[in-house]
Amino acid sequence: MSDEPERRIPLVEERARIEKRVVERKRVSIRTATTESQQVLSDTLRREQLDIRRVAVNQEVDAIPNVREEGDVVIIPIVEERAVLVKRLVLVAELHVQRKLLQAPIQVPVTLRSTEVFVEPRNLPNGEDT
Repeated sequence: MSDEPERRIPLVEERARIEKRVVERKRVSIRTATTESQQVLSDTLRREQLDIRRVAVNQEVDAIPNVREEGDVVIIPIVEERAVLVKRLVLVAELHVQRKLLQAPIQVPVTLRSTEVFVEPRNLPNGEDT
């Protein structure tokens, strides 16, 4: 036996490797189509109209009257102080404010668009269709 350490020299070594490749399996065609449709949207517009009348009263009062409502009429008192031998409140007039709700139907033509997508299979050139 010799005192030399044992040496190993590999003569053949195998290595593993993975290879990938793209394989075309199917083809598809994708197309889009846009369609338009005419529609009429309907709604009702509302607005308020005020009818204001000044109504003369000319009546002495002890205190300033409050704003009040009688039915659909809002009554706003108008008061002035008049100098007499004694100062007194005189209800000179009232403003009668009546609300009227007016409605008018409207129609607005609009164009709506929608897009459809179509996906269709196509055959491969070699006839492979798996």
